Amino acid sequence: MSTQFANSPDGKYVAYDVCGSGPAVVLLHGGGDSRQEWYEAGYVERLCGEFTVITVDLRGHGESALPIEPVDYDIDKLVQDILTVADACGVERFALWGMSYGGKIGRYVAVRSPRVTKTILMGTPLGLGVSGVRRQEAEDFCAHWLPILQAQRDGTLDRVMLSPQDRELLQHLNIPVMLGWVRAMLDWPAVEPRDFPCPMLWLVGSEDEHAMDSVKTYMGIIDGSNVQVHFVEGLDHEQIFDEIDIVFPVMVDFTRYK
Repeated sequence: MSTQFANSPDGKYVAYDVCGSGPAVVLLHGGGDSRQEWYEAGYVERLCGEFTVITVDLRGHGESALPIEPVDYDIDKLVQDILTVADACGVERFALWGMSYGGKIGRYVAVRSPRVTKTILMGTPLGLGVSGVRRQEAEDFCAHWLPILQAQRDGTLDRVMLSPQDRELLQHLNIPVMLGWVRAMLDWPAVEPRDFPCPMLWLVGSEDEHAMDSVKTYMGIIDGSNVQVHFVEGLDHEQIFDEIDIVFPVMVDFTRYK
């Protein structure tokens, strides 16, 4: 795999790679991860014999630019990142698969660009950028870390006073970058089933409580939309991605056939 870079209109660079040949499929990873997850789980290997596979490090992740300001994660900019990568690959039309946070961004690409032919969301709720219990968790994350990072910038942070968990997170995670995209998500607008102009497969594990709650919220208005729901019994949020032998046949069939 050879990393390539595309420059988005606001000057931020986006890392990606491309392999295979055939109709294009863009893969968007989960939050806090990178495009490597698609390789490690086996998706790229299974796709590249039939498709042009484009894996992207979303802004704030992997080898892409790592800004810390919420304004840099405005959803319009993230959508433009994906379209810029497609342009760099010479791809006009493409299918889009997104896992969790990658699905959140993929929703907006699909509803705002006619270049998306089909969309698959894996464990991704619809509605606001973040809602329900997850919204409260995001707000709590911001409220907890903003004063810590401010103290760090001011030179007044006493690490001894931090919990062992916080010290470990500061050491191993880029908390300023995470705060940037988490804070931005709180302002992303809602996406609902009727908004999708292209076919969308909503892949949800029965044990993924947050995604299941979202399906229940919208079940009454899915009929008549371009959304098709596929439940996978017994799988939770992570397993809907990890259990490739179960989910891949469904995903590739949906992508392959008109």
